[in-house]
Amino acid sequence: MKHLRFVPTSKIIGLQKFQQQGWVLVDATYEPVNALSDQDRDQIITRDYHQLRDDLAAMLPDRSIPIVLAKSNVCRLLEHKLTEDGFTVLNNGEVIYFPSTGRQK
Repeated sequence: MKHLRFVPTSKIIGLQKFQQQGWVLVDATYEPVNALSDQDRDQIITRDYHQLRDDLAAMLPDRSIPIVLAKSNVCRLLEHKLTEDGFTVLNNGEVIYFPSTGRQK
């Protein structure tokens, strides 16, 4: 929300503003991974990359709309793959930590 220069009063209002600004939030996998070990999470995200790539390609057929990756393992695992597949990833090697971890600035 800081990057949108918006301070929402609730999660719903924040997500609505996110959407109004043209942003879309997409999970790296459709399989719940919260309760898994880091290694298992990484394995599932890597395994499901082709589905994420195909979903993004359907949403962004010309692949010109930039993507921002959030969560350290998602940044590490997917930035290079997405870039190789022709997407514009804005991270440039910078990790954006998941908002609830307390590590974000």
